[in-house]
Amino acid sequence: MSPLPLIWKLKRLLNIGSEKKLKKAIKVVDNVVMEMIGQRKREMATMTTGLNKSDLLSRFMGSIEDDKYLIDIVIVF
Repeated sequence: MSPLPLIWKLKRLLNIGSEKKLKKAIKVVDNVVMEMIGQRKREMATMTTGLNKSDLLSRFMGSIEDDKYLIDIVIVF
């Protein structure tokens, strides 16, 4: 929310102020989503074949192999 793009770029480069808070918040969200995906993978590994979940996360996990891309998709939803 800087009035000048130069100030925003400088804050981002030096990792200070609101840019530092933003990076921390993004890491927290990524960690929460990674834990949620890991928990679901563990649940799916212990399930019998007849009890497949049909929720949105399970469907995404079945069709997307790249974990980073999966995390991005979950965050968007």
